[in-house]
Amino acid sequence: MKKLFLLTLCLLSLTLSAQDSTQVKSESTKSNSDSSVKKKLIQFTGIIVTNDSLMGVGNVNIRIAGTLSGTISNDQGFFSMVASPFDTILFSAIGYKTEKYVVPDLTAKKYTMIQTLTQDTLELPEAIVKPYISKELFQHYFVSLELPDDQGDLDNMDPETLKEVAMAMSMDGSENGKYVLRQDAGRYYYSGQIPPINILNPFAWAQFIKAWKDGKLKIER
Repeated sequence: MKKLFLLTLCLLSLTLSAQDSTQVKSESTKSNSDSSVKKKLIQFTGIIVTNDSLMGVGNVNIRIAGTLSGTISNDQGFFSMVASPFDTILFSAIGYKTEKYVVPDLTAKKYTMIQTLTQDTLELPEAIVKPYISKELFQHYFVSLELPDDQGDLDNMDPETLKEVAMAMSMDGSENGKYVLRQDAGRYYYSGQIPPINILNPFAWAQFIKAWKDGKLKIER
């Protein structure tokens, strides 16, 4: 009876040892499988656009959460980086809300996506810029301020003075402007060629004779 009990105890011990060995091998196989999934690399590319106008967003910080790996999008919003399945990708940029994306478990080695960003409006506190740090300092500089002597310039801008000068002119501003435009038109018309000699121009002679008869060519003494 004693021998039978010892034999049963030995068989039970061997059975438990075999089960423990099988469980250790199963956990080791599972660990190796998970490790192979994490080490699987995918070429992760895409383009980042705004959600309203679908315009490319440049200089977006693209980073794998929990690591220092990442990249930056170009001016058109395109990016390319290496990632692994189940990685959490963070998209952040100034003026936009941060977005997250989890890389799915894919059999392919390349993955392309389009990520949209939403504009984020930031309300900053009011900032008042002053040239002086205190009211006392402002009063000191205001009292000791030396104003430039521009009285002559102010007198020249007097409305009555300007009116007298305008009345003394032979042509007003509109007429002077038209005269300059006619001069420019004549110069552009004869650009690249020899201008005509007005001494042989009958219209010029007619204007000269008319001005002579009207007394506009008198010599003032």
